[in-house]
Amino acid sequence: MHVILMGAQGSGKGTQAERLAPRLALRHVSTGNLFRAAIASGSDLGLAIKAAYDHGELIADATTVSLVDLELASIAAERAGGGSSRGALFDGFPRTPGQAESLNDLVARRGEAISAVIEIAVPLETLVTRLAGRRVCTTCGRTYHVEFDPPTVAGVCDRCGGEVIQREDDRPDAIARRLDLFFAQTEPLLAYYRGLGLLERVDGDQPVERVTDAIAAALARRDVSAAGEARS
Repeated sequence: MHVILMGAQGSGKGTQAERLAPRLALRHVSTGNLFRAAIASGSDLGLAIKAAYDHGELIADATTVSLVDLELASIAAERAGGGSSRGALFDGFPRTPGQAESLNDLVARRGEAISAVIEIAVPLETLVTRLAGRRVCTTCGRTYHVEFDPPTVAGVCDRCGGEVIQREDDRPDAIARRLDLFFAQTEPLLAYYRGLGLLERVDGDQPVERVTDAIAAALARRDVSAAGEARS
């Protein structure tokens, strides 16, 4: 059982993934975290990712899919060993119809499936406000917001003590460009999953707890419930 969370930068999909993953007994799978872990490992794949980062290049789809394949294998191994993970909760992947088709192939080879795709919809003006106030730890990637969720000590990550900064792409002009690109690239992906009958749309412009409940309700309609409420 696998679930995909989709939404623009600032939609809160990372926050929702962290809240929902333990509730659903799914592993939170973020490609950003996978990239950082691969780089830290010093593997050949990690070195290729670091080289792309250093040159300001996008990570190739084949590289991203390879990392996701390894993560799915890890989840399957954990489950076979009696672990609690029922599948993956994808955050930020897939980003293109090509990646979506590759993901379908990966799960189909394992006799698994995508159970639901949740689009967290937030108005553009709200996204800009959220992103302009966002701060990110340079070490572990934890995100904060200057108004809604600041670190306890300004500029210092609560989780790891790393430096918390405003990224260049979280400045207003960069935000506008990034969101335009996101919506242009994502509409075909939404159409792809809508065509497969997997897409659910949730209002993300409400308190965090209500968004969580709305996502949980959408998943329950598709027989994806909390671990203790799993349906046969």
